[in-house]
Amino acid sequence: MPTIDTIILCPDPCQRSSLAISGDMLEAANRVARMNGKPPYFTVRQLTPSQALAPDASAQLVILPGMGLATEREVRETTQTVQFVTLTDALVKLAAPGTIIAGSCSGCFALGQAGLLDGRVATTTWWLAPLLKTMYPRVRLNSRDIVVEDGLLVTAGAAFSHIDLLLHLIERYAGFAVAEDCRRFMMADSRPSQLPYLSVATLLSAAPDLQQAELFLRRNIRRQVSIAELAAACGMSPRTFSRHLQRVTAMTPTAFVQTLRVTEAIRLLRTRGLTADEIAARVGYADATALRRAMRKRTGRTLDSFREEQYP
Repeated sequence: MPTIDTIILCPDPCQRSSLAISGDMLEAANRVARMNGKPPYFTVRQLTPSQALAPDASAQLVILPGMGLATEREVRETTQTVQFVTLTDALVKLAAPGTIIAGSCSGCFALGQAGLLDGRVATTTWWLAPLLKTMYPRVRLNSRDIVVEDGLLVTAGAAFSHIDLLLHLIERYAGFAVAEDCRRFMMADSRPSQLPYLSVATLLSAAPDLQQAELFLRRNIRRQVSIAELAAACGMSPRTFSRHLQRVTAMTPTAFVQTLRVTEAIRLLRTRGLTADEIAARVGYADATALRRAMRKRTGRTLDSFREEQYP
């Protein structure tokens, strides 16, 4: 196969770990190629946004590392800088027909500002996902999966999900076997979902009025809870509660309840050694079948697949 001309775009600010991961993972793929007597899969250039604005700068694959932004204030302040404008201009220029644009973490906000998320399914850092939806409402947000591909756009979640992004790209261009070799050489575990890392409490940290809904649900998680009850716990009408929850978490009340139940089920699965029926009873499902159905609907995966994975 032909070597893929690749640009690693270095933003300002830049998450140094993401930048290093980009180079290290692509070099790992090229080493696998050399071990097998093949030409390299990727030719790699690392460019600043200003360099990428040069007339002759183009590539088949553009990788944008994370920007190391962790809060709404940091994101909003950064989007007002000259450096950010230059970055988004470079992304618009590089997004030529046929070019894959890949970004992770807070770098996805630059993709949004460049218009590359409009009408596309994308993800980002799970706790910044509601902000991404607020700032770029045309994005079709998927905050569940670690890596999301939609046509020529590939996005990934927080921080070290950049590893998953690079493995995804290596598999796309070099094949599954090469990606698996890179995964094993770099000791990178498979992590398809962000849900085991998601904290509802963190999502609600900036909205104390909604925290009462989480507390009420946790105290009553073994039974069915209505939206009216959650709203009443917050001192709101169901309509006001639904609107406020959507703005803060990018979830409907139903998705909010399912997320809390499912993440608690994953925690119990990994830490308590309980059976599926026991876990189902503890998180408010009639039986293991109902839990498995909810797990599949919310995560796209089986319950047992989470038992086999290791998470912090």
